Amino acid sequence: MSKHSHSRPARAASINSLPAFGRLQPVAALLPLLFANNLYAQQALAPVVVTATRFQSDAANAPIAAQVITADEIRNSSATTVSEVLSKVGGVHTRINFTGVSDLPLDLRGFGMSGDQNTLVLLNGQRISENEGAAARLSAIPLDSIERIEILRGSGAVLYGGGATGGTINIITRSPVIDGVAGNVKVLAGSHKLRESRGGVQAGNGQWGLSLNAQHYENDNYRANNRAEQQAVSGELRFGGRDEFIAFNFSADDQKTRLPGARTEAQLATDPRGASTPDDYLNSDSQVFSLRGEKRLGDVTLAIDIGRRNKDTRLFNSAAWGTSQMDTDVDVTTVSPRLLWKTRLAGMDNRLTVGLDWSEWTYVNKSVGTGFMSSLDESGSQDNRAIYFRDELTLSTGTRLSIGARRENVTQEHAESIVPRPSSTVEHHLSAHELAVQQELGAGYSAYGRVGRSFRVANIDENRCWFAPCPPLLMPQRSSDRELGLEWSGKGASLRAGLFEMDISDEIHYNSLTFTNMNLSPTRRRGLELEGKLPVGKAVDLSARYTRTQARFRQGVYGGVNVAGNDVPLVPKDRVSLNLGWQAAAATRLTVHVNYVGSQRYDNDQANLFRNMPAYTVTDIKVSHDLGAWRLAAGINNLFDKAYYSYGIVNGTYTSFNAYPEVRRNGYVSAEYRF
Repeated sequence: MSKHSHSRPARAASINSLPAFGRLQPVAALLPLLFANNLYAQQALAPVVVTATRFQSDAANAPIAAQVITADEIRNSSATTVSEVLSKVGGVHTRINFTGVSDLPLDLRGFGMSGDQNTLVLLNGQRISENEGAAARLSAIPLDSIERIEILRGSGAVLYGGGATGGTINIITRSPVIDGVAGNVKVLAGSHKLRESRGGVQAGNGQWGLSLNAQHYENDNYRANNRAEQQAVSGELRFGGRDEFIAFNFSADDQKTRLPGARTEAQLATDPRGASTPDDYLNSDSQVFSLRGEKRLGDVTLAIDIGRRNKDTRLFNSAAWGTSQMDTDVDVTTVSPRLLWKTRLAGMDNRLTVGLDWSEWTYVNKSVGTGFMSSLDESGSQDNRAIYFRDELTLSTGTRLSIGARRENVTQEHAESIVPRPSSTVEHHLSAHELAVQQELGAGYSAYGRVGRSFRVANIDENRCWFAPCPPLLMPQRSSDRELGLEWSGKGASLRAGLFEMDISDEIHYNSLTFTNMNLSPTRRRGLELEGKLPVGKAVDLSARYTRTQARFRQGVYGGVNVAGNDVPLVPKDRVSLNLGWQAAAATRLTVHVNYVGSQRYDNDQANLFRNMPAYTVTDIKVSHDLGAWRLAAGINNLFDKAYYSYGIVNGTYTSFNAYPEVRRNGYVSAEYRF
């Protein structure tokens, strides 16, 4: 069974969902306790700047319950990629990427295989999440250029629109406006012929700045026929400072990856590194250009983002019943003007954000099949038009009140050469809203509550149809969200505990019981999250997170199976992560990361008839040493050589499964020079 064959009629065959077998759903999430993040020598850091209002703003105006990962935390962690930062430092659940690159699927709050479609990823406030069944291309973002990462769990739909039900991740890069010249060069080598080189330079005079970044990556990976190569360049030209600026950004990347296919249960035991699809590959390149700016006029700040992105992809898939070559072209244009009015109302600070979002997305796919594989000419488009506002009021009683709403019109069109379908063009009128309040309790404590509504529309892969009769295009998914929490901070330590619940209607989900992508009967997620960090003396810092997730179907009978009360596949019930940092000497640091992922249902087991996927624990360590302008580092991932897999799919008879084995123990060394 190839995880990227076209044997499933309504299953997406896209970049990161290459499998044609298990596209999933979310249902309900419930979560228990602990704490998370890294820190050493961060007590003296300048106030962090956040973009909760889609503007540069002070740390005091950070969104309620936001998690901010700083550049120092990234540098001191054991992570070597952006995806690893989100997983190890941010506590975001990730799974293996079938292509062998580091664009790992992300899942906030238990959405399983559709996690990427419910977790919105932004780069400097601009959407980079795909409108396909694919992960955001995080591997093209220079790790050393990141100033901070903001994670808003269960929030973001008002400001950014669809796909933010699980939450929003905003990656903010460093401003190039500096006095003089600075930069870095880094090389890394590791197991399985891992080779990476990257570098960046910044130059400016305090009024303008230019940054350029480049990287080359190659890795044979653990599996046969899983070699991956990537080249990427990016840059920014900016005039002005933090408060007022205009910036031109660009990036381009080229990926070439081989696809090994899934391993059967027997092959996992006898030949886990083998390839089931030795001829399959995926090549992809993309280019992004954007113009951004902010201008302050008294109490009002005006801003605009204009973006253009293109991505070309070629996927070759072979199986016993034929071959398929899919060539796709995607173009996206976005325009987002907005304003921020900061004033005082009756002696209280007030911040009002109002904005418009406009985007056009087009897709062309030409697939040529042989044997029993179908040929296909396909085109699609999606136009979004939205208006939104968000108002934040700070009372003298230590109360913060935030209210916002969004109205968005989405027009989708989908045409295929194989079979006609009813209503190939649809228009949706959607809304999102959020009301949040936070109350200071004294002694570093505060309590918060939040209610809201979010939505997402089906992507092109979820609407694809291979065989007649084709259903109408899927309806939008809607979610009603509630959250309560408690936060504490003091002297470099912090703790957050939160409970959330999401009731979802018309959830978009691949259902193996009907062999179709569909809108489900009502589903629910509940959860408890605990995260925190604690300095232990002057040389040791500890951060940890515990998450308990309950994701279940509330209603539904599919293919004669009543799934009410069943678990949603690929949602671990328990997750624990621990980061331990030891500054052994002024220039030497040891970092240990431990990640536990509990049992979960296999993909496509909506009936809950098969046993659970086994839990696993993985430990990574890294030692770094500063030598003047140099930083030397060595690390070992999967220190105890754990044999495990983060993705598995049950077969149709519920007697066995296929899986993608994760890499066993592996190591790397690196050298970085900063100037």
